[in-house]
Amino acid sequence: MMTPPPLEPRDAARLRRAVRSLDDPPVAPGWNAGELTDVFEPGLSRRPAAVLVPFVRRGDALSVLFTRRNEHLRQHAGQVSFPGGGVDAGDADAIAAALRETEEETGIAPALVEPFGYLDCFDTVSGYCVTPVAGFVHGDYSVRLEAAEVDEVFEVPLDFILAPDTLHREHILWRGRERDIFAFEWEGRRIWGATAAILKNLLDRLENT
Repeated sequence: MMTPPPLEPRDAARLRRAVRSLDDPPVAPGWNAGELTDVFEPGLSRRPAAVLVPFVRRGDALSVLFTRRNEHLRQHAGQVSFPGGGVDAGDADAIAAALRETEEETGIAPALVEPFGYLDCFDTVSGYCVTPVAGFVHGDYSVRLEAAEVDEVFEVPLDFILAPDTLHREHILWRGRERDIFAFEWEGRRIWGATAAILKNLLDRLENT
């Protein structure tokens, strides 16, 4: 007698419908490129990067996994982010880069991750064009942190992120111009910048699905 396949957590089907399929990877520029026209010279290429947006299976529910960067890094020290980094010459594609970086930073093996789609590219002020790879992570993962880069791994319930008004818009003054950013708070941790913007893209895609 065959064992029936495990039921997917609630919201998993919505996520699958909302993201770009694995056959439809996004291309540069990022969806926010218009906000950075005064930051980069026209036509200046961005270095390709990839992050994993990890949805952890916890019974019938999902949570989103984040890392908190080492306090002593030169860039984005102490900030909350998704695991990821630059796409190397040896990476077959953005998925390979995201899985490699995730294992290097957190110890979560690629075998425990099921990539199921992409969100839209996002351009960063540090000169990267980031491809977010959405993936389901088995809940029995174990962590082995790369201490030089990551201080902490933690999860936030997807229900919290999907709740109305969790992710809010803020205005900051940067390089002489007022700009919009997105942010939210979870148990004393501030999640903002590119990480929150990637979640904003997810919420927009969910709403438009």
